[in-house]
Amino acid sequence: MKTLLNPWFLAGCVIWLIVIILRKTGHPLPYLNGYLTDAFAIPVIANLGLWFQRVIIYKSNYYVLSVWHVVFVVVYVSVVFEGLLPWLSAKYTADWIDVMLYVVGGIFFYFFMNKPIIEIRD
Repeated sequence: MKTLLNPWFLAGCVIWLIVIILRKTGHPLPYLNGYLTDAFAIPVIANLGLWFQRVIIYKSNYYVLSVWHVVFVVVYVSVVFEGLLPWLSAKYTADWIDVMLYVVGGIFFYFFMNKPIIEIRD
C-alpha cells in the first residue's frame, strides 16, 4: 500500500485532479493542461502497475519494475495516445512533445520512484 503513498505519485494525481476540475469549469490552464499532465502520465501509470505487481502478483515491497517494463509502458502510451487515438478520432491530436514528455516521465519513474520499500522496525 505504501507504493500508492509515494509523494510523486500523489502529486501527479493531484495535478490530474486539478486539470479535470479546471476543464469542467471551463478554465483550462494551457501548459498545465497540455504538458505537465503528460510529464506525470508515465510515473502515475507505472506506479499503479508497480503497486499491482507488489500487492497482487509478487506480494513483496522489494519488487521493482525492470527497465523493459518501463519502456513498454512508455511505448504503449505513446502509440495509443499519440498514434492510434488521433488516427481514429479528430477529437485527439498527435504531438511529439507529448512523446518526449512520456520518455522523460519514464526516466524519472525508473530512477526516482521505482525503489523497493524498506521498512525500518524498532
